[in-house]
Amino acid sequence: MTGEAGRRRIGGAFTAVTLAWLLLIVLAPLSVRETGGRTAAAAAAGTYLLGSVVCHQRPDRSFHPGGVQMPVCTRCTGLYAGAGAGVLVAGARRRRRRRPAGPRRAPAWLRWAVAAAAAPTALTFAAEAAGWMPPIGELRAAAGVPLGAAVTWVASLVIRGELA
Repeated sequence: MTGEAGRRRIGGAFTAVTLAWLLLIVLAPLSVRETGGRTAAAAAAGTYLLGSVVCHQRPDRSFHPGGVQMPVCTRCTGLYAGAGAGVLVAGARRRRRRRPAGPRRAPAWLRWAVAAAAAPTALTFAAEAAGWMPPIGELRAAAGVPLGAAVTWVASLVIRGELA
């Protein structure tokens, strides 16, 4: 699968998987709390299992909507929320562009933008590790949003063939 049509299919799949994962991690606690049937229970169980592969799932560092722990911690929740936003922005940007100029190396400003997006996560991580601040769920989540958005946006540029 090469060419523009192949890139569009891969980009569409990337968008769908990114948004589906975000939806699953948000809905899983609700599925556990409510009796949504076997299908909902299986989807929730699968989400918690996949979450355990990518996240420590510590209860003290996770949101608990409706009293049920989410399948990923607060920082991961922020990263995935940012990824959802990033993939939507990348999709909107793609529709406005006429034709990509072709693959090119990431410009310096883009590398700096990703580094700046990582700074809030790095700072909260370092402050927690040094004992300067306790892990505050909302802050951890908010700090992850820019990094999730930036990484997903750059991945979208690569998928579309705009970056090599």
